Amino acid sequence: MSIKNDVRQVKNQALSQLASMRDEAKLRLHLLSLDARKRWDELEAAFTALEQRANQEGEKASEMLNENVNKLSRSFADFITSQMSSSGLLTNVRSLMATHVELCDREDSLARAAQLMWEADCGIVPVVDNSQLVGVVTDRDICMATYTQGRAPAEIRVGDVMSKHVYSCSAEASIGEALSLMARQRVRRLPVTGKDSRLVGMLALADIARWARATPGTGVELALVESLADISKRAPTAVSTAAE
Repeated sequence: MSIKNDVRQVKNQALSQLASMRDEAKLRLHLLSLDARKRWDELEAAFTALEQRANQEGEKASEMLNENVNKLSRSFADFITSQMSSSGLLTNVRSLMATHVELCDREDSLARAAQLMWEADCGIVPVVDNSQLVGVVTDRDICMATYTQGRAPAEIRVGDVMSKHVYSCSAEASIGEALSLMARQRVRRLPVTGKDSRLVGMLALADIARWARATPGTGVELALVESLADISKRAPTAVSTAAE
């Protein structure tokens, strides 16, 4: 890889991380004080200006630009910490996730996956290989596969139907980060992974909703509503089976 490509990749990764931090902060924007809103507007304007400059400079991105990205990242981090320190959105995923998760592997049939869903009262089953997450299969996947292939669930392998591109989060991620990811990718459930992509649990939007109702004053309710609204938007094209 050339030096130019290295610079472009580093720049894109930094801006992507910065955008994620901005999205997380937006979940709490409606609850901020006037002073905080003014600070937010300053950070938002700085982000937009930095993004425009990065796009204009392209491969000629300078060390000064990278320094500004790092500086703005720290500013966003400080803003999130100061405004959300008392918010339930900073609660980590580990404290809410389900640790007992029904699993299947690639060689299992869709009938087996359906049985697990029935017994566990869930609509998704992670697919693992030596404890490593390799995909997920959903109730929608089963319905669509049996309909389009004209075969019984017992005749179809999970590995032939499962969604291999899976959105997941770590157990140490915050509920705010998890909600932001759900909203962006339009998913209601996230596998929780540890080292080497090993599955350690599952987090569902319903888990967060039940916790928020049982723990009033966390300030999560409105963020839940916003996330659910984003998740439920009608897609311009067919939604991936992994999104259900």
